[in-house]
Amino acid sequence: MWFKEAKYAWFIVSFLWILGFLGSIGRVIVQYYQGPITDDIGITRTFLGYAWSASILIGSLCAPFGGWLTDKFGYKVTIVTGSLMGLASTGVILIFPHPVGYFIGFGILGGLAGIGASTSYVIVTQWFHHHRAKALMIISSSSSIGLALITPLFVGNESWLTWMAAYRISMAIGIAFIILMILFVRERKKTEAEAVEASDPTKPDSKGSGILKPARSAGRANLRESLEALLAYIKNPVLMVVIFALFTCGFSMGTVEMHLMAIQQSAHVSHTMFVASLSLLGILELVGGFVFAALLDRMPRAFALSCLYLIRAVAFSILFAHHYLSPILFTLIFGATYLGAIPGGILVANESLKSKAIGLQTGVLLLFHQLGGGFAAIAGGLNYDLLHNYQILIAVNIVLSLISCLAYYAVRKSNKAERNLATASTA
Repeated sequence: MWFKEAKYAWFIVSFLWILGFLGSIGRVIVQYYQGPITDDIGITRTFLGYAWSASILIGSLCAPFGGWLTDKFGYKVTIVTGSLMGLASTGVILIFPHPVGYFIGFGILGGLAGIGASTSYVIVTQWFHHHRAKALMIISSSSSIGLALITPLFVGNESWLTWMAAYRISMAIGIAFIILMILFVRERKKTEAEAVEASDPTKPDSKGSGILKPARSAGRANLRESLEALLAYIKNPVLMVVIFALFTCGFSMGTVEMHLMAIQQSAHVSHTMFVASLSLLGILELVGGFVFAALLDRMPRAFALSCLYLIRAVAFSILFAHHYLSPILFTLIFGATYLGAIPGGILVANESLKSKAIGLQTGVLLLFHQLGGGFAAIAGGLNYDLLHNYQILIAVNIVLSLISCLAYYAVRKSNKAERNLATASTA
């Protein structure tokens, strides 16, 4: 046992961290090589945005299916399947470097690779009991550290390290990862008590959730009870808050991932400033991520998330002002909140719903997050085509972040009132 958790649990986290670190090459390609890609393939930035949006939207639709696949067959099968899709995506781009090939590879197959989006949350839920937020943040931090360390390497060697070479490196890493995944990663076996609990079809979920597990007859769920459970989910106000906040988070991340470079270019930010802000973003994502992980494990999660979205609103307000120091200030403030919103929201939802179908539930939540990213990509393109700036896009981010802040604060107040009422009743 390490820190009250199984040693193998930390091994899986380390394995996924290394994958995420090396996988950040794909993130560097999208952010840094947009110019060379559009020139070499003969496409426009708008076409690139549509391909990115298609990838996000397809990935969002694949997230619930991947969650169901994880619940049914385990996370190992889902991760390998998603990795094969990613491998096919890179292969098509390398073999057919023209607009149709790029759209199929990056837009369609890259989106299908999102089938494994929920696996990290399922793994952490199954293996961890005391440090779930920290484990999720460690996994999420890998891409940020990769962005901070790999970006300068690619920028400093751009004379020979082209986007095609970067994709070849990414493909080799994908092949190695699939082999290691098959050889060394295993599923967590249920304990005897967990197996007995899972086999009881009528036992209420823990902590008085009042939602019955769907009874099964001849291996099929009873339709009426499934619909009642679905209705109970929809009526859950906490779930609605989490869904809206995750959509907001996706919209913000889509704005940063797809349009931050264009926003800075439209504001005539120097190339050096842009590269520095990207590297700084990765570092701040790491530091801020661990700070919020500690807060999520030590204080009411809804209150921590309320503060997170307030900080994001401040960051976008600075970006809206287009001051000379806006790129650096935005990176410092927004980067500190980059990794906390998704794991925090999913943990709040899981604790509220107490569902045993963790993978499917997480996939549905990630669906709305991905939809937010897709809408941001499209909205940014429309904003620029109409007004030749991104001010409306930035303003929408400010409004959505403020609403999410107030919504999570309302959840915090409601939870506190319920606890006070329960304490008074017990007394």
